[in-house]
Amino acid sequence: MPRTRLFKTVQWKLVVMYMLLILIAMQFIGAYFSREVESYYTNTFTETLNTQASLLSTHLERSLRNQRDGKEQSTDEMRDEIHYLLNNLVMPNGAKVQVIDQNGYVIGTTEIDQSVIGQRTTQPEVTIALLGTRNESLRIDPRTGNRVKILAVPVKADNIIYGAVYMMASMEEMYTTIQKITNILATGTGIALLFTAGLGVVLARTITIPVKEMTRQAQAVANGDFNRAVRINGDDEIGQLGQAFNYMTARLREAILQQEEEREKLAGILSNMSDGVIAANRDGQIILLNRSAEEMLQVKMADVLAQGKTLHDLLKLPPEEEMPLFEEAKPLLIEMMLANREVVMLRVTFTELRHDSGKKGGIIAVLQDVTEQARLEQQRREFVANVSHELRTPLTTIKSYVEALLDGAMEEKEIASRFLQVTMSETERMIRLVNDLLQLSRFDSQGIRLRCKNIDLNELLLYAAERFSMLSEQQGVCFTLETTGDLPLVHADQDAINQVLDNLLSNAIKYTPGGGAVTLKTEVNERKGRVYISVSDTGIGIPSRDLKRIFERFYRVDKARSREKGGTGLGLAIARELVQAHGADIEITSEWNEGTTVTFWLPVAKGEEVA
Repeated sequence: MPRTRLFKTVQWKLVVMYMLLILIAMQFIGAYFSREVESYYTNTFTETLNTQASLLSTHLERSLRNQRDGKEQSTDEMRDEIHYLLNNLVMPNGAKVQVIDQNGYVIGTTEIDQSVIGQRTTQPEVTIALLGTRNESLRIDPRTGNRVKILAVPVKADNIIYGAVYMMASMEEMYTTIQKITNILATGTGIALLFTAGLGVVLARTITIPVKEMTRQAQAVANGDFNRAVRINGDDEIGQLGQAFNYMTARLREAILQQEEEREKLAGILSNMSDGVIAANRDGQIILLNRSAEEMLQVKMADVLAQGKTLHDLLKLPPEEEMPLFEEAKPLLIEMMLANREVVMLRVTFTELRHDSGKKGGIIAVLQDVTEQARLEQQRREFVANVSHELRTPLTTIKSYVEALLDGAMEEKEIASRFLQVTMSETERMIRLVNDLLQLSRFDSQGIRLRCKNIDLNELLLYAAERFSMLSEQQGVCFTLETTGDLPLVHADQDAINQVLDNLLSNAIKYTPGGGAVTLKTEVNERKGRVYISVSDTGIGIPSRDLKRIFERFYRVDKARSREKGGTGLGLAIARELVQAHGADIEITSEWNEGTTVTFWLPVAKGEEVA
C-alpha cells in the first residue's frame, strides 16, 4: 500500500514524466539514427560492390571478347589473366566472385574450391545479367544462415554481351557494426535516463517539498491550528504561493476568532433569554432550540434532531397546506399538552429568514409562556364573578326579607323574628366573606407577617379540640385527638396555626354527616425535624378531578351544598397561604364518599429535642 501511494505522489509523477519525455526523445533519435546508419552502410556496401563489379567488368571485356572472337589465346593464359584480375581488383572483403562467359559457364572464381570452373551456373541473377541487365538481390545463405548481397553485372561493349560478373558478399559484418552502434546508443540512452532520473528527483523535490509543507499546513489549519506558517525559500511562484498561504491563514484565523466571538455572544444571548427560540430550515426541519424552548416544551435538542421533527410536529400545528408559516405574520396563541400531562399556553411569533439572494432560508419561532398570565386572568375573572355571586346571594335574601317586613310581616312577631334571624345569618355570612377577602387582599398586597416563636403544640391542639368538641356533638360527629406523647416545641405563629386548624376542623365537621368521625392526629419525623398534623374525616369526600383546584379561591366541589353550610370557598386558600408562609407545605388526599385527609407540617424549634 505505501509503495502504491509513493508512485501516486507528485514528485514521482514529475520524475516519471521527465524520464518518459527523455526516453521518447531518445527513441525517436535512436530510430532515426539507426535507420540512417543502416541506410548509409547498406548504400556504401552496395556502391562498393557495384564499383568493384564495374571495374572488373571493364577489365574482363578484352579477355572475354578475344575468347568470343576466336583469337588465339591459350586457356591457361586466359585463366591466369582472369585470376590476376580477380585477385588484384576485388577488395578482400570476403566476397565470392565468379566470371561467367556468354554461354553461362564459370571461367573464373575467387573461391578456394576451383571445381566450379567449367560448370554452368543456374543463378537467376546471372541469367538476367547475360541478357544485358544488371541485377542484385538479398538472400540468406543456406549454408551459414548469413544475409548476403547478390550482384550480377554484364560484361559488354557496343551492346555485345561477352559474359557476366557474379558477386556474392556477406553483410553480417556490416550488420554487426550497426548493432554495435545501436548498443552504444542504447547504453547512452540508459545513462542519460539515470542522469535524468536523478536530476528529475532533485527538480521535483524543489517543487514538491514546499507543496508538501503547505499540505501539512492546510491539514493543521483544517484541524484548528493557525499558529504554523509555511517557510518561504525564494521569490519564485512557489514562494509567492507560500506567502499567499500564510496571509490566507492569518486572515482565516482572524475571521474564525471573530466568528467564534459572535457565536459565543449569540449562544449566551439565546441561552439566557427567557423567551424560547426555535430555528428551522426552509423545509421546517429543526436546527436550533435554546434552553428556554427546551424547558417550555419539555424536549431535548438531541432527541428532536434524532427524530427529525419539523416545526409543525414540535408545536403541534396544522399541516403546512392549512397553515403556511411563511405567510403567518401575527403571533399565534397555542395551547399544548406536554408529556407530563401539563397544559401550557404559548404565544408564538414567526419571523422569516432570507438569504442575500432573496430566497427563503428558514424561519425563527419565538415562544412566550403565557400560561401563568392566562391562569391569572382566568382567576381574576372567576374571582370577580365569585365575589359578585357570593355577595349578591345574601344581599338578595336580605332584600327579600326586608321587603317582606316592610310589606307588613313585621306586624307579626313570630314571622318578623324569623325573618330578622335569617337576615342576621346572611349578614354574618357576608361579614365572614368580607373578612376573608380582606385577609387575602392583605396577603397579596403586604405579604403575610408572622410572629413566629417556640410554641407548645400539645396546648395548641388541646385548645383546638376543646373549641370544636361542642360543635361536633351538635352535628352528631365523633371527634378524636390522637397525639404521640409529649410533642416537641414548634417554631410558628400561634394565631396563624389556630386559624389553619379552625378552617380545617370546621370544614371536616361541616361536611361529615351525623354518625361520622373526625380525627386530629400528629406524627413526628425526627430525621427531617418536622411535626406532621393531619385532620381526617369520614365525610362526603372530594372527587379526584377536583383535588388539583381545591386550594383555589372560591373553588367549591358542590357550590349549592357549600352555600347551605355557610362556606365562603376561601378557607382552604387561606390555610395554604398561612402554612406556606412558615416555609412548610400542605396537601390533601380524598376519595369520593369515603372521606378526606388534610396534612400539613411545622418545623421543630431549633435546639429542641424530639420527644
